[in-house]
Amino acid sequence: MYQDIVKSGDTARRAYAEGIDALIKRLDGEGYAKREAGMPVEDFSARLEEHRQRYIEMLGIDRLPTEGLPPPALARVGEDADAVIYRATVYITPEVPMQGLLFVPHGIERAPLVIAQHGGGGTPELCADMNGKNNYNHLVRRLLARGVNVFAPQLLLWNQSEALETQPSHPIPYSRVGVDKDLKRYGLSISALEIRGIMNAITFLSSLPFVEGDKVGMTGISYGGYFTLYTMAADTRIKAGFSNACFNDRNAYPWADWSYPDSGNRFHDAEVAALCAPRRLFIAVGKEDSVFSYETALPEAERVGKYFEALGCPERFRFLLWEGGHTTPDSDEGIDFLLSEFA
Repeated sequence: MYQDIVKSGDTARRAYAEGIDALIKRLDGEGYAKREAGMPVEDFSARLEEHRQRYIEMLGIDRLPTEGLPPPALARVGEDADAVIYRATVYITPEVPMQGLLFVPHGIERAPLVIAQHGGGGTPELCADMNGKNNYNHLVRRLLARGVNVFAPQLLLWNQSEALETQPSHPIPYSRVGVDKDLKRYGLSISALEIRGIMNAITFLSSLPFVEGDKVGMTGISYGGYFTLYTMAADTRIKAGFSNACFNDRNAYPWADWSYPDSGNRFHDAEVAALCAPRRLFIAVGKEDSVFSYETALPEAERVGKYFEALGCPERFRFLLWEGGHTTPDSDEGIDFLLSEFA
């Protein structure tokens, strides 16, 4: 008798679990239509700033302070063949300093600023070819060769599991998902915190005499590609973006720290990329990417283009599907597109 009760209970439990899976699948499908309806192309131009504010509120960026912070700091730490290197520190809140490396190319009196954001398992030193093998394809050095200032911020990502086996680890423990959960209990998120930090860095670095403060771009791979899109959508001072190895369908990759209250009905990568318009945006996705499938990225990329068309600037959006993997393309097409904004 009792065995029959247990077996029938398992039948009910299976139906419960399968029902939840079916619910999420239905919500995912309905979310596409709701995101379309929530940001229609027809009135996109008139409501662009309204959409941006809704996006900022969804992440919780607007809940972070902009005043009463400790002053930023800049300290020279050395130089190499390409640049003089500084360590910059800005505060996100009075408790939270964000640091990064600023590379100022030799022989340049004043130049644009490009934020070069590392990915999972990354550091500023790693993405600048200063600390072991990496998958950045010399992105920082390629930018420095073009005569721009490059700032590489440190995010809470130095020991993420998607790091390459060859990348060095750092014995400083943290739980990114745990931090994100804690922040979301207060209407914030780890993305909001780090986007605000990058925004504060732009404010500080743009004031330096050797930086052309009205010429700011951003690039990165993986998490860095994500932060390129999501920071550019929030901060219109970023005039051009080059996002690599990230853009996709978030229903296919619903990572905890890339998910926000009601985001499935409001803003996924396509809508966030649309908020970058009419500024210049280049998105690159590799066919051999081992982290994100290009096949689920293609339909979302098609959705972005129509928003740039609605603003009369389809040429300011480029999507590149290339033969490589989870890195920056070998060609300089994306870098050229980014820097052409400042020519």
